[in-house]
Amino acid sequence: MSMEKKLELIAEILDVEAEELTPETKLAELENWDSVAALSFIAMMDEEFGKEIKGAEIKKFVTFHNVKISGMACAVPTHKVMTDSYKEHFGDAVVERFKQATGIEGRYLTDGTQTASDLAFAAAEALMQKKGLTGEDFDAVIFVTQCPDYVIPSTAFVLQKRLGIKKDCLVFDVNLGCSGFVNGVYFLAGLIESGTVNRALLLVGDADVERKVTDNTSFTMMFGDASSATILERGEGTIRGMIRSDGDGFDVLISPIPGARFPGVTRPEDAGLEKKMDGDDVFLFTITKIPKLFKEFFKTFACDGDSFDYCILHQANLMIINQIAKKLKMPPEKVPVSLGQYGNTDGATIPVGIVDLCEHLENKRKLNLITSGFGIGLSWGVVSFEIDPEDVLPMIKTDDYFAEGRNV
Repeated sequence: MSMEKKLELIAEILDVEAEELTPETKLAELENWDSVAALSFIAMMDEEFGKEIKGAEIKKFVTFHNVKISGMACAVPTHKVMTDSYKEHFGDAVVERFKQATGIEGRYLTDGTQTASDLAFAAAEALMQKKGLTGEDFDAVIFVTQCPDYVIPSTAFVLQKRLGIKKDCLVFDVNLGCSGFVNGVYFLAGLIESGTVNRALLLVGDADVERKVTDNTSFTMMFGDASSATILERGEGTIRGMIRSDGDGFDVLISPIPGARFPGVTRPEDAGLEKKMDGDDVFLFTITKIPKLFKEFFKTFACDGDSFDYCILHQANLMIINQIAKKLKMPPEKVPVSLGQYGNTDGATIPVGIVDLCEHLENKRKLNLITSGFGIGLSWGVVSFEIDPEDVLPMIKTDDYFAEGRNV
């Protein structure tokens, strides 16, 4: 198809004159999603044409109009483990160095019966009660987790049952880690703007019910348990975001077992298939890719760090947070740190950070936030939105669990 023909086709779809479809025109301001989808499709079919319209259409795909976050809640177990308690195992010097590098003083951990979905249920139930909503009010329930209750079915169905969500609803799990919140917001905002969904419940969380004390300081002392519930709905608001991924790094953070690639293996330690994290690669990835994406975001939307009240980063560790903030030239007071008392809670760290921030705010005015999640995949993203602190519940602490879930 010739370039002239492509332009004529797009012009017909958009109901405009073909001469208006140049890279200099403001295609990003067009509000018809179907038309932009057509643009994207044709761009993919022709690399040269794709390059021509890329700058014009990119904003459309990362700006979601008339979508807002109307509520947020997080839940953690009641049991707190202090980092100093590991000095008997690792020694004083090792634990002190770990605390200095990560900033983690303690974490909330489950007792082995309580799962990520139990924490997600507690957060969602409390949030629905605060907002005066029932299961009939939601068109989608997405649970982003690396710790499902079962291999099958998706744990989101368990949460649908427990929360009384209507049957006319989109329900499924997403296997993502530390970028789970930003990916979930991005995906659901698109569904809402498209008209497919009116209100959605985004649940994000992880809980390691088989946590062991090993010689790996990161896996033993870094990760805490938490889940979050966030309500997205049609309304006055704008959500912007950029999502990136790199499958070349699939094995940088990996837990091979249980998995179909290794049938019959039940003890990963016997097969050399333990959970693995390449710390050097992770550190290099975060201090290069994340600041670069922020700068792309700022350039695309003609904004900077001063445009936002706070920057909520995934709480990987204190060293990484400080490095990213330094590269972005953001002052410490605009980059809150919550991992001191909660640890790295994987996909839930951003909501946990927002809850922790709102608990300590004196001025409860609406906040304009920019957030970033990054990690396993490799996957990373930047998402901005406004949220009213009055719609953010204080941290929920609970030991409740779904006993019926064991009777299968």
